[in-house]
Amino acid sequence: MSSYVTSAFLQVHDAQLYAVFGWSQREKQIITQKSWLAILEIFIHEHAVDAAYQAYQNRLPIDTQSQQAIEQCEKALVTDDFVISLADGKLIVYPQGFKSIVDQGTEIDLSQVSRASLQVLNQLLTPHLTDDLQAIATLEGFTKLVKLLNEIGLLSPAIGEVDWGDFKRKVPICHACGFTRGTPIDRYYLSKFVAEIQDQVVGSVLEVGGVPKDKEFYDFSQRPEYRVLNLEAGPGVDLVGDVHNPALIAPDSLDSVVIFNVLEHCYAPWEAVQNIHRWLKVGGKCFCLVPNAQRLHDRPADYWRPLPDGISLLFKNFTKRQLSVYGNPMSVVGIFHGIATEEMTTEDLDAVHPDYPVITCIVAEK
Repeated sequence: MSSYVTSAFLQVHDAQLYAVFGWSQREKQIITQKSWLAILEIFIHEHAVDAAYQAYQNRLPIDTQSQQAIEQCEKALVTDDFVISLADGKLIVYPQGFKSIVDQGTEIDLSQVSRASLQVLNQLLTPHLTDDLQAIATLEGFTKLVKLLNEIGLLSPAIGEVDWGDFKRKVPICHACGFTRGTPIDRYYLSKFVAEIQDQVVGSVLEVGGVPKDKEFYDFSQRPEYRVLNLEAGPGVDLVGDVHNPALIAPDSLDSVVIFNVLEHCYAPWEAVQNIHRWLKVGGKCFCLVPNAQRLHDRPADYWRPLPDGISLLFKNFTKRQLSVYGNPMSVVGIFHGIATEEMTTEDLDAVHPDYPVITCIVAEK
């Protein structure tokens, strides 16, 4: 990969410069060095690494006309709410922040000034940064920093640079979510959640929608009072019925409810959660897991993909709630294609991006 484009929003807060990721839940990235800004500005206009490095080396003192345009822009920035957009070959300042991106009319387009000087960002934001421009003195050092900015997400591959590789296909690599190739990615995250809650699943336990082998798989087999509720009768199923039916279980009778990969199959998950709340004793806990990124699996039907905010809302009547989100763009793509856990590193799997959940889990206490 040798060509990139800048894709970033910059914002000043409390005298510190940050890259913010649009309307993402991802944490802001602090920027402290002038070299970062110089590279981000150059790749608005130059996309090949070699050409960008030449532009970095050949930066000229800013001319009078450009300086005047930047000073005029500074006068319009009366607060730190302003946002600088670096995208689609443009450098645009929004004096009133993200609100003015939607309600356009006050933006200041410095794209042409930037192309002429390549120094708009460092002129506007100099007080907040360390001057390390001379420290990037070789193509190797420049390329290393470019790759870092790409990994962070401030530079992205130029159009035509993405290598689809084995993912350029119209059907998934495995139709069974990875089962035919190894351990499905969501099972890895499920195991992590189970390990975290292992000591909390106590007392009178009800598993909703379970099968007999789950008890051993989750290592809950030592629980003295563990019952399984399922829609259909079968070996190891203690109760046959629908979680939507409040009369199935006596109120205030359970210490723990385990409900993994079930709410997506409930036509009214809010009713299911309401019933669980009714069945639990005060201080009892529900342990719930739902898929966010997973192919359709209609057993008996597949209605929903509750997202983290949705799960929090479903469990709003519980006194305590602890949400856990697992996944990132790589594991989301992997699970849809049926990539196995064994094909990814622990680092790949454990990285969390809040905008790309594979599964969402909650521990909710009544």
